[in-house]
Amino acid sequence: MRKVLHLVIFLLTVYSSALAQDLPNYELVSGVSLELAKHRATTISNVKYTLHFKITDTLTTPIVGSLKLEFELNDNSKSLVLDFNVASENLISVEYEDKIIPAKVNNGHILITPGILEKGTNSLSLKFIAGENALNRNQEYLYTLFVPDRASTAFPCFDQPDIKGRYKLTLEIPESWIAVANGKMANKLFTGNNHFYEFNETPPISTYLFAFVVGKFKEISTHKDGRKLTMYHREPDSVKVERNTFEIFDLHASSLRWLEEYTQIPMPFEKFEFVLIPSFQYGGMEHVGSILYRSSSLMLNQSATQNQMLNRASLIAHETAHMWFGNLVTMKWFNDVWLKEVFANFMGAKIVNPSFPEINHNLRFLMAHHPVAYSEDRTKGAHPIQQKLDNLKDAGTLYGRIIYQKSPIVMQQLEKLMGEEQFREGLQEYLEIYSFSNAVWDDLISILDQRTDKDLRAWSEVWVKESGMPSISLSLITDGNRIKSLKLKQRKSPVKDNIWQQKTEVVLVKGDSIKRIQLEITGKTNDVAEAVGWYKPDFILSNGDGLGYGFFTLGKFSREFLLKNISSIKDPMLRGVGWISLYEEMLNGQVAPDKLMATIIDALPQENEALNSQNILGYLNTIYWKFYKPKQRRVIAPQLENTLWKIMDTAPGASAKSAYFRAYKALALSEEALTRLKMIWERDLYIDGLILSERDYISIACELALRSAPNSEEMMLKQINDTQNPDLKDRLTFVLPALSDDQNVRDNFFESLRNPVNRHYEPWVVESLGYLHHPLRAKSSEKYIRPSLELLEEIQRTGDIFFPKQWLIGTLSGHQSKSAANTVKKFLKENPEYPYKLKNKVLQAADMLFRASDIVHM
Repeated sequence: MRKVLHLVIFLLTVYSSALAQDLPNYELVSGVSLELAKHRATTISNVKYTLHFKITDTLTTPIVGSLKLEFELNDNSKSLVLDFNVASENLISVEYEDKIIPAKVNNGHILITPGILEKGTNSLSLKFIAGENALNRNQEYLYTLFVPDRASTAFPCFDQPDIKGRYKLTLEIPESWIAVANGKMANKLFTGNNHFYEFNETPPISTYLFAFVVGKFKEISTHKDGRKLTMYHREPDSVKVERNTFEIFDLHASSLRWLEEYTQIPMPFEKFEFVLIPSFQYGGMEHVGSILYRSSSLMLNQSATQNQMLNRASLIAHETAHMWFGNLVTMKWFNDVWLKEVFANFMGAKIVNPSFPEINHNLRFLMAHHPVAYSEDRTKGAHPIQQKLDNLKDAGTLYGRIIYQKSPIVMQQLEKLMGEEQFREGLQEYLEIYSFSNAVWDDLISILDQRTDKDLRAWSEVWVKESGMPSISLSLITDGNRIKSLKLKQRKSPVKDNIWQQKTEVVLVKGDSIKRIQLEITGKTNDVAEAVGWYKPDFILSNGDGLGYGFFTLGKFSREFLLKNISSIKDPMLRGVGWISLYEEMLNGQVAPDKLMATIIDALPQENEALNSQNILGYLNTIYWKFYKPKQRRVIAPQLENTLWKIMDTAPGASAKSAYFRAYKALALSEEALTRLKMIWERDLYIDGLILSERDYISIACELALRSAPNSEEMMLKQINDTQNPDLKDRLTFVLPALSDDQNVRDNFFESLRNPVNRHYEPWVVESLGYLHHPLRAKSSEKYIRPSLELLEEIQRTGDIFFPKQWLIGTLSGHQSKSAANTVKKFLKENPEYPYKLKNKVLQAADMLFRASDIVHM
């Protein structure tokens, strides 16, 4: 008997070994490996998905789907690998030529063994229960979100960006619901108590761009430039809808006009619709024919600030630009995901300009990109714009501020380097060649390289494929009251012996005299020859036009002048650059936080440029909460509160008043300030010229609860009861435990977040983390840091692309203690094999904690 058992074991081992040898390695791993993606891209083509889903309004009822998958196969010697990242029982059947064939789900894949399929045209019929990880299912609506690799969690597919497919979709949904998808609605039928929607077949698109939305939505349509635009929303406030609708449609129409003119390619898809989703995970997502937006990003309150209006316009321009950059031409692999985002942001900045003629757009570009990019690029978690990606399951970790904010600055440098017209012609050729197909960054560089005598490949190697940013310092020698020598010195690339080649403007100021010198940085030491013989300046800005990128050190005399006299500078761009420089020097230990705070308090009443004042208010908030000890805050709070209240009281227009009121609300600590806020919340005190929305009143209540205001529990319950918007009511109900005065309630709430079900509404979770870890509660929440870090890999697996970083920021941003910093450092030290990209996220999110703990506790 023992011999027989040994023989069986031997034969099974041999069989398993043979099977493993017969299957390429990529078929045995989870996710979509680069090897699998390359193999499929060379063997599979002409893909068409005919999909049907039946969706009910009962959340516990599974969503049943069917798929007819048609494709061309040029190599049938290996197993066909479909992606279906669900439990094995979700696959009901697979048919080929009307016969059920053996197939099973293995590591997130369906394997069709060699010999079944033919070379040439093939058709498979699959029945399945849809996985719901990416089907954001609510009681009254559902929306899909498949970026970057989540389509395969819902239905079987080739889930990689360079196998584009045509989609023919039908949906069966409850009678009172509507449906939106990538294609135009072709037909709508009544079947009993349900609606049956059929949509036109799409042109070839990547799996992450396939989408549909169903549920209870209101529809508004208009015609602009001969094109029908349709918006779907759930906003119950009809006055707010009426106030915003024209502007929303107009911004979309102007974006489409601009892009058609710039690219010389008509809008590539048959329809243009968009859906406003409450608590959507991102600002927007560029699905073909059905862009999804976070509702609050477009439906602005009457008290919206200038920044909010600009952000709305930029978001709309960004998502519209994706119709060409990302949807028409798509990256081959997600290591080049930045390639679609850079043009969406870069073109978005250009598109917005005509809609806001009163705005200083160069200053706007500076403020929208440089400070945010620096916040990641100055950290030990900095990474190249183009990153390595071995498996698509890790694609979500590539996203961040370096991709979204640094890359447009780099593209602006490239445009300056080449010339605007040559750059535009190159992009037009790129879009024409790769329409409805895929491309890599080097494809674009090859096209652009033909239009300039610059070595763009060497330029790209430093700016795109290396991490970090340059550090540029000034070397000034004077002879009496005149300049004898002025040089800009650049630290070389830490990876290779390379230089960040870029154009900048060196600005020298003496009294009312200004000298502007255009300079191209090409080496380690760069002579500013035009400065020789000019007056010994009061200060120098080596990035005076705001186009350069890096840490531009000020030097002692410039630093001291700006700290005392920045408000005297007439040019708002120079002031803006000056503020960024002072703040970066504070973070690098060259300026004490209290000195910069004193400059801010002095300058704010005199600042008349909204873009600058918004930025300064952000710096004020950071210094106050991150770089002041609790005792220092208590001392300075009354002065700050009075300063902000007085500026708000005299500020021209609701936008400026709103910006200062929000700053006031965020830092209020004194009894007088809290009493004022309570009176405003109770409608016993009104501010002339400032109309507060329901969201504003909710925010006031939350800030008061954080500060343990008297009767805060009753106040919060009343706020929930009074809230008219049902989605806001649900959100406030969710975050309520995070605001509780009871430590046990907060502890239990944090523990509940270990369950993925309780992290379903990610924006709600992020808001709650901000309350749990608010600086006023940092001591009691420090114990959550380690378990939050231990959850991060699961957060990355189960959450959407921005959630891991948001989880970290929510966890760490309220802390400044040495012990909190040491908790993070100890975690990383004890996990030397921690996933590299997630480690970078931790280092990015912890950077301000590390700096604050060093500066505050020197």
